[in-house]
Amino acid sequence: MNLLVTGATGFIGSRLVEQLLQAGHRVQALVRNPARLGWLKQAENLVLLEGDLFSLPELPAGCQAVFHLAGLTKALKPRDYYTVNQGGTASLLDKLEKSGLAPRFIHLSSLAAGRPSPDGTPVKEDEPACPASPYGHSKLLAEEEVLKRKEKMPVIILRAAAIYGPRDRDFLQLFQLVKKGWLPTFTKELLLSLCYVDDLVRALELCLTVSFKSGEIYNVADPVPRSWEEIGLEAARILGLKVKPLRFPLWLVKSASGISEVFSRFSGRPSPLNRSKCRDLEKLFWVADTGKIKRDLGFETSWTFPQAMRVTLDWYLENNWL
Repeated sequence: MNLLVTGATGFIGSRLVEQLLQAGHRVQALVRNPARLGWLKQAENLVLLEGDLFSLPELPAGCQAVFHLAGLTKALKPRDYYTVNQGGTASLLDKLEKSGLAPRFIHLSSLAAGRPSPDGTPVKEDEPACPASPYGHSKLLAEEEVLKRKEKMPVIILRAAAIYGPRDRDFLQLFQLVKKGWLPTFTKELLLSLCYVDDLVRALELCLTVSFKSGEIYNVADPVPRSWEEIGLEAARILGLKVKPLRFPLWLVKSASGISEVFSRFSGRPSPLNRSKCRDLEKLFWVADTGKIKRDLGFETSWTFPQAMRVTLDWYLENNWL
């Protein structure tokens, strides 16, 4: 198949492109700068399209499916989330329409676009959305842009849980502290759904061939949620380390995130610790119900938590990240 992938140079996108090429597809990757490909590697059947979501090049006429992964997860200013996540998605969809294309549109969203659980009960896709942060709200608005086109092209939305695996930097700071013998935890339990990157990639790839009703939304996650402490303890077990707990009240984390944002504006580089992220953390439970994707698409995660954590940590060690 002839495919278009946005966000191809990132953690998830590069892994998806590798899998699509291995399966024999022709992949057109939208990249800002062909000289800076991040994790993306030049390969046969990979075509680089220079541009971004607001300066799109001519799209391939025979495009059969689009994987839209590009977006902001960290930003210097809240409005940046809306500019890229909502505005960029609308720009891409407008370009497809003006080009006379109606491919399968596979949109990667986030559990943050839905709603947190008040008590740890898994949340279903059809529950009223109530994002807790600018990031989550911008992802919900991006979903709405996609759903506006559900009669014009087949669209499907995957709401991903917290993704981890080789190349990921969001969980890296936790693992670095564990490696030093510390386990950062909070005075209140945080419970979240996780998904190993290769399971998410498999769910995305499945959308190429499976039959679905245009406009459907699916959670993608390991059905067993994990606490923040459990993630750290599993990393310590795999690394063969003993760790001492460091407990922080969430108000202190929120204060630190504000300070971190100030320094980010001076450096020009968004920090993983920011007030938008803290607003999500304050809700404590981000737990996804995965029954719908299993029932409709036959998808289940295949990596166990210990297996995926071991592969992830081994990669960090081999690449001197830990």
